[in-house]
Amino acid sequence: MRNSEKVLVELTKQAQNKEYQFERIYRNLCNANMYITAYSNIYKNNGSSTSGNDNETADGFSEKSIQRIIDSIKDESYQVQPVRRTYISKKSGKKRPLGIPNFSDRLVQEVCRMMLEAIYEPVFFDNSHGFRPHKSCHTALTQVQRTFKGANWFIEGDIKGCFDNIDHTVLINILRKRIKDERFIRLIWKFLRAGYMENWRYQNTYSGTPQGGIVSPILANIYLNELDVKIEAIKQKFTANNVGEAKKNRVRNPVYVKLSNDMGKLKIKINQCDDELERQEFIKEYERLQQLRNQKQEKTGLGNYKNMQYVRYADDFIISVMGSKQDCQDIKDELTDFLKEELKLELSEEKTLITHSRDKARFLNYEIQVRENSHFFENKNGIKRRTGNMGIALFMPRDVMLNYINEKGVVQDINAEHWRGKARPYLQCLSDLEIVTTYNAEIRGLYNYYSMAENVSTRMNMIYHVMEYSCLKTLAGKHKSSVYKIRGKYTVGKDWGVKYDTKEEKNKVKFFYNHEFKKKGTPSKEIHIDSKANPMMYTGITELEQRISARKCEMCGKENVPFNIHHVHQLKNLTGKTKWELTMIARQRKTLVLCEECHRKIHNHED
Repeated sequence: MRNSEKVLVELTKQAQNKEYQFERIYRNLCNANMYITAYSNIYKNNGSSTSGNDNETADGFSEKSIQRIIDSIKDESYQVQPVRRTYISKKSGKKRPLGIPNFSDRLVQEVCRMMLEAIYEPVFFDNSHGFRPHKSCHTALTQVQRTFKGANWFIEGDIKGCFDNIDHTVLINILRKRIKDERFIRLIWKFLRAGYMENWRYQNTYSGTPQGGIVSPILANIYLNELDVKIEAIKQKFTANNVGEAKKNRVRNPVYVKLSNDMGKLKIKINQCDDELERQEFIKEYERLQQLRNQKQEKTGLGNYKNMQYVRYADDFIISVMGSKQDCQDIKDELTDFLKEELKLELSEEKTLITHSRDKARFLNYEIQVRENSHFFENKNGIKRRTGNMGIALFMPRDVMLNYINEKGVVQDINAEHWRGKARPYLQCLSDLEIVTTYNAEIRGLYNYYSMAENVSTRMNMIYHVMEYSCLKTLAGKHKSSVYKIRGKYTVGKDWGVKYDTKEEKNKVKFFYNHEFKKKGTPSKEIHIDSKANPMMYTGITELEQRISARKCEMCGKENVPFNIHHVHQLKNLTGKTKWELTMIARQRKTLVLCEECHRKIHNHED
């Protein structure tokens, strides 16, 4: 049986040839090592202890369960079970449906995901950042900063209900371009048409990727990669005339030219003037004109030069255009037709906006603006250069700050001229340490996301002050005291925090968040984080795989026995009253590799 690492590396190497077609990938679903790797990838997830419709979880994974799946895969009798639908709250207050697949289906989906990722990652475009290895919202924003410089217009893309409206037939036809193994295609069909159970009633799914499915993100990226291909074609056509001196032949700003001419005349007068007082007046006028010129762009027109750039995160995308507003409208119309005719998706007319670069466009909940800069610096050769001119500035929107404060319920009236903080009674059942830790985590999470914003310090300091007062009021309400007394009780030097003890140390202090909100640099100096296929990304066997391969029970020590995995949701829930609990706590592991007898004893409470 081939090692899963070698299988994935080989798929990646073959995928780098864009003309290569995969004809025998279904056989990899009969490789037991692929399921062991899949399990090691997903068992740490919080959802691994959540059951689907059959009450199966990560606990009890064994050689028997792998063989049962493989047997059904071989004769194609494997049936995907409907997902169990539940609902989670959205920031808007609405509910978002979430599907929970059975654990066996999750394993098979993870194997499919690993193979699809190995096949498609090498051909995905660099401007796609959603649900991809080593990429994130911050890498998307970094690319915006580095490639959108000098844009005149932004097109903010919004696809209506993208993931719910993905056409199954279109998706399958896209997969068939590279994958010629119909058995694998039939398995993907089963996942797409599995349906869901809600209130014990079965509902069919006729479009969209599997809700909550592990394979869903990669399928969505494969689908939307067709949009990336289309936009790249539009870009090539749009920039076709950018040849020779097109960029240099941009129209000069007449105001800039006039100021330069006036400065030239003054410079002659300065050099020829013998009267020192009159000469100083000329110098002052020269400096005044220079400051005015520094605020202007040398070239305002584009001439024959045009350009466009594009960044996508999942179904959220933005296009920068160095051209006219009509160019933007033409691009938008072409994309609208393509999405409707080829991908059976709809571009929202109301939310797909064309925004001038001096105004602020919206992408990934950041505001984006091209900013002129009149500041200069001298380089190492003594030549003055303008700093960050026509560069992209990112901002944290005001409405994000207001919505966050309102959702957390830390002020009495968000519309009041002066905010008055209020307690959060539902947190008062927690310990003082947990209350402070909760507030810290909320502040840190928001700051980490908006740390690239120019105004992050101003916005976060406003949030910080109301969060701090709310935390103090929450503690005061819990202890039937006042904010003033609580602040005095917990003051430690210039800051304040809650004292607590650990096994290693007494009187440790959990300070209320006491760090500065500085604008951070970009996450990487490289724009293309994974621009070339990297087969090494699949190398390396996890610790769990090594433990399974050892074929040794970690409780009784028996060797060469079929393995059974005992899995717990959280180590902190273990009391340490039994031998197996003590073993897991000592090793700080959520899993134990056991023989069948030891695993049965644990579930029968015989230990």
